[in-house]
Amino acid sequence: MLKLITAGPSPYARKVAIALLEKGIAFEPVDDLPWAEAVETRRYSPLEQLPILVPPGEPPVFDSSLILQWLELRYPRPPLLPVDVDARIAALRLQTFGERLMEIAQALIFETHRPSPSDAVIDRLTRKIEHGLRAVDAELVEAPGPDQSVTLGHIALGTTLAVWEFVVADGMCQPMEALRWRGSHQRLTKFMTQLEERPTFIQTAPRSMNVDITAEVA
Repeated sequence: MLKLITAGPSPYARKVAIALLEKGIAFEPVDDLPWAEAVETRRYSPLEQLPILVPPGEPPVFDSSLILQWLELRYPRPPLLPVDVDARIAALRLQTFGERLMEIAQALIFETHRPSPSDAVIDRLTRKIEHGLRAVDAELVEAPGPDQSVTLGHIALGTTLAVWEFVVADGMCQPMEALRWRGSHQRLTKFMTQLEERPTFIQTAPRSMNVDITAEVA
């Protein structure tokens, strides 16, 4: 059975978990603590980053984007990328929006936890998030229904938007206007309302993790 090294709130690990569930692939989730004594993470990844997929008889696969591609190649049915070229490009574009917005938001959260945050850096990262949200909101179509197929694009964007709300509600970071999308971006709001009803999203809801971000970035 596949083993997934994960962490409760990680949107990167959640992407992989959702993909595994959507494909009907059995796996064993193993929680680890990034930035701490991450025994499993250090054991399986030279980069010491989550998530990590450990397939029996094969080398561990690390980095969520690579893991998703590995799953598409090893387990092509059901596909999480359309066969039609235009639809596939649209899904990959949405995936890129989701993944890059998450990286930028993470950088913003870390910057605000530094002893002396840079206003210039915060302004630049905030601007990137605002522009990215407006762009994806303008071109977004409805999320698939419960009985319709999702794409890697839906998964990437959905996990990013969900974790922004989670880290604030869980007290992992202070409320930030840049991360407030629900209600102010109508298509994104409708998209997430539909996506959150999907069983695979319900099953993989973010969970709390004991981590001190301030200590990690100091």
